[in-house]
Amino acid sequence: MKPFITLILAVALASCAYRIDIRQGNYIEKKDVDKLRQNMTKEQVAYVLGKPIIEDAFNKDTWYYLYHVNYGDGRPDRRIELTLQFDENKLQDLEGSIDKPEDFEKSLDL
Repeated sequence: MKPFITLILAVALASCAYRIDIRQGNYIEKKDVDKLRQNMTKEQVAYVLGKPIIEDAFNKDTWYYLYHVNYGDGRPDRRIELTLQFDENKLQDLEGSIDKPEDFEKSLDL
């Protein structure tokens, strides 16, 4: 009888185990994307968003930011994608899960 009770307690405790969130990629927030402006250099973009998780080996002017979180509490997974296009080391366009900033076309160049 004692081994049976021990087994039941072990199974009950295992089902209550805490599951952590699994986060992968570049953590991207809208407030950071809103800081991006057309004609920013790659260095300026990397300062704001960090280095991209993927740099296209065949096209050095395309940067990919990906963020994926698998919530341990059962919520649906979340995935954010952002693709940045550069021309001659200057940011030209962005697209992805986060909308382009309202002031994106207001270049930092004066």
